[in-house]
Amino acid sequence: MADPKCNTEPEITPWPDRIRRTGELKVFPGPSFTASVWVNDLDPAITTINQLLKQSGIHLAFKKADKEAGSPIVAETYPGSGLHGSAALSVVDSRGGTSMSSVKLRVPATPKIGQVDVGKPVRLHILVHELVHCIGLSNCAHSKDDVFIAKPVISVGASQGGKVLPLDGSGSVQPPKFGAHTIEKIKKAWPET
Repeated sequence: MADPKCNTEPEITPWPDRIRRTGELKVFPGPSFTASVWVNDLDPAITTINQLLKQSGIHLAFKKADKEAGSPIVAETYPGSGLHGSAALSVVDSRGGTSMSSVKLRVPATPKIGQVDVGKPVRLHILVHELVHCIGLSNCAHSKDDVFIAKPVISVGASQGGKVLPLDGSGSVQPPKFGAHTIEKIKKAWPET
């Protein structure tokens, strides 16, 4: 069933040209993020998404910021143990249309599967997924076959539809990947300037 918000919410909210011309998005790890299990996960997530973007021919690089001032993205945690983060976009309307001005990237403070901490590989998937949102893709742009899947699948198999990860049938975590749908949407959100 389609999300009813997709009738009113755009799939893509772009960054303004002045940000896109820099070719980068800076992410500042806020206090709740650095005081959590996520403290060592941002660097690997940035490396991973940058590799995926480069392989896809997208001229965008994420960078970790040393200070919040001037960083369009701030990473924080929220109380919870789920597997879903969020990217709260702040938008502005101008003569050129609606564009993003900042993003609050939020992840659950203690993500778990049952009573067990998910571990670094699953946290990597969650963060890379949220970084895709930070490029400007809404929930309506989710894919079905990669790291930008709408609902993460904890185990795969015929009984569950055999779709996507992060975990495969053996319990191993697959590396994050972009499918064609996600690449197409990112290229619309971050066109070459």
